Amino acid sequence: MVFWFFLKKFSVLLVVLWAQLLAYRGELFFWVLARSLPLVFLGLWVAGGPRPDLDYARYFFFAWLAGLFRPTGVAYELSYEVRTGRLSPLLLRPFSPAADHLAGQVAQLAVSLPLGLPVLGFFLALFPGIFANLEAGGLLVFGVYLVLSFAFHFALGWLVGALAFWLERADSLLEAYYALLVFFGGLALPLEALPPGLLRVLDWTPLPYTVYYPAAAAAGWREAPGFGVMLAWMLAVALLAALVWRRGLLRYSAMGA
Repeated sequence: MVFWFFLKKFSVLLVVLWAQLLAYRGELFFWVLARSLPLVFLGLWVAGGPRPDLDYARYFFFAWLAGLFRPTGVAYELSYEVRTGRLSPLLLRPFSPAADHLAGQVAQLAVSLPLGLPVLGFFLALFPGIFANLEAGGLLVFGVYLVLSFAFHFALGWLVGALAFWLERADSLLEAYYALLVFFGGLALPLEALPPGLLRVLDWTPLPYTVYYPAAAAAGWREAPGFGVMLAWMLAVALLAALVWRRGLLRYSAMGA
C-alpha cells in the first residue's frame, strides 16, 4: 500500500518536472553536446588506433550514450539547498527530498535523449554501418550497466551533496572523480590500451564499469565481466549516503533550520 502511494506521487512529480524541463530544452541540448567528449577522442583513435574505424565508432557512440545516464547535478543542487536553507520546505513533503531529485534526474534524461538525435545522425552519416551486426546479448548487458551506473552516480551525488552539512564546498570532491573517469573509465581511451596490471587494479573500482565495459560489450569487442563489482559499489555508496544524510539531518535540525 505504501509502495503504491509512493509510486503514484512519484509519477505525478515526474510528469511535472518533465513538463518544466521542456521549457529549458534549448539549454539541455547544449548539455547533451557538452557530454560529447568521446566524439573528440573518437577522431584521435580513428586516425591512429589499431582497430578498424567502425569498431571505434561503435565504442565511442556507446561511451557517449552511457554519459547521458550519469547524473551530475545531484551533488551541486543538494549542497546548494543545504547551504541556502532551501532544503527546509522539501523536508515538509510526504516523501524524502531524494525522491524529488531522483524524479528530476529521470525527467532530465527523458528530455535529453531525444535531443541527442543530432549526435546519432552524426554517427550514421560518417559510419553508415555502425549498427550492423550488433548482438542482442551485448546490448542487454549495456542496458543493465546503464541502470547500475545511473543508480551508482545518483547515490554518489547524494553522498557528496550531503557532506555539505559539514563542508562548505563538498561538491568539489566530484571534480577529482570525473577527472579520473575520463582517463580510467574509458571516455578518453578504450582501457584495453592500458597495461594489463593497471586494468586488473581498475577492475576493483567502479570506473571501468561505468563506460568501458558496457560500451565494449555493446560494440561487440568483448564479453563484459559480471555485475557483482558494480552492484557492490552501488549498494555500499547508497548505504553510506543514507547514513551521512541521516546524520546530516540531525545536525541541520540542531542548527534550527
